[in-house]
Amino acid sequence: GAFLIYQEGNLVIRAIRDYFHPDIGEILIDTQEIYEQATQFMNHVMPNYVDRVKLYEDEVSLFSRFQIEHQIESAFSREVRLPSGGAIVIDHTEALVSIDVNSSRATKGSDIEHTAFNTNIEAAEEVAKQLRLRDLGGLVVIDFIDMESQKNQREVESRFREALHHDRARVQTGKISRFGLLELSRQRMRPSIGESSNSICTKCNGTGSIRDIQSTALHILRMIQEEA
Repeated sequence: GAFLIYQEGNLVIRAIRDYFHPDIGEILIDTQEIYEQATQFMNHVMPNYVDRVKLYEDEVSLFSRFQIEHQIESAFSREVRLPSGGAIVIDHTEALVSIDVNSSRATKGSDIEHTAFNTNIEAAEEVAKQLRLRDLGGLVVIDFIDMESQKNQREVESRFREALHHDRARVQTGKISRFGLLELSRQRMRPSIGESSNSICTKCNGTGSIRDIQSTALHILRMIQEEA
């Protein structure tokens, strides 16, 4: 007869297995049943850290207390804001994922290098976070703001590699090129959050744009003339 060979853990157990590292101070769970499962899992796999799992019993919901919904929304947004006011813009193509770093301030004048460096540092840390949140895999190209200083370029690369340290996926990174581009390859462990949660727009078929009214009207007129 049939029998169970292997059973994948539930979502919480998979998250702990894939993303837990010693730097995490606590894991809060607001459901008694899941809390018990997580505690049992930690006892078996990482007994030294079982005390990090805690049952959340506050009257204020867990999602509200830590603004989790906002963080979930950021994983679906094309643009993610940075603390200084800049942003990273994430776009998907058939060949790769492109990430553009934008500064909120004008990048001209004496402070151009300082502004570019600070924004790039913030972007490097946020990109590493978004790669994990979105489960992005394959080839990724980051377009950093141009920096003249080689020292600043190496520091951004170093901070980026440091931010990737806790990523369970295998990541290979290059260096920032003369055009400000950094290429990396990230192991595809599962479908990305976009692939598993989004559907293709029926209006534009995933291109992100459609023909405007004038262009469509001219197209219809030409078709009528051909049929006449």
